[in-house]
Amino acid sequence: MTGKIGQIKPSVQDARSGKLIFLSHCILNQNACVRGLASQPAVIREMVDLALDANLGMYQMPCPEVTYLGSMRWGQVKKMYGNPMFRRHCRHIAEQICDQIQTYRDNDHQVLGIVLRDGSPTCGLKCSAVEPDDEQVWGGMVWHASPLQRFGATEGVYTEELKAELQQRGMDDLPLLSLPEVPEAGSLPDALQEIRSTVRTRQD
Repeated sequence: MTGKIGQIKPSVQDARSGKLIFLSHCILNQNACVRGLASQPAVIREMVDLALDANLGMYQMPCPEVTYLGSMRWGQVKKMYGNPMFRRHCRHIAEQICDQIQTYRDNDHQVLGIVLRDGSPTCGLKCSAVEPDDEQVWGGMVWHASPLQRFGATEGVYTEELKAELQQRGMDDLPLLSLPEVPEAGSLPDALQEIRSTVRTRQD
């Protein structure tokens, strides 16, 4: 075999925008939702369209619930997830996400925000699923379980751990935004408008 191995110059130019948005897992994979909560067949299309229109790369964060309990799980409330073991799991994910944000920022990329899921006991920002009665005891067999819950003005377990990690690293200037899982947790059009406005402002 003859010939020289020389330098290879790509025939295309790097077309990246250098801009990203970090998204809760189920925004790009509705199959990760607790059964009965998926509002769209595949993705939250409005959020994907918003990101594409703004030339934003979409970073899909791992789902704390799926990676801890799998896809065949019951819906739970924040009190049930607020144990030390699950918090450690969320903290580990938060550390990985902050590593990714940091390396993008260190290499001249712009991370415009993190979009979470209101109503979720783990990824809620403005509200999370909580028990209807503060004195209610959670646990026991499934046939004794109460399906009742409400949305309380509290952050989800993962959101709390993520915020703590961002603050520890001095990256708490990053906007935290959210989309509601269900109409009772907020207005989808209003949430999209807030995200769109934030993205537009940070790109200026």
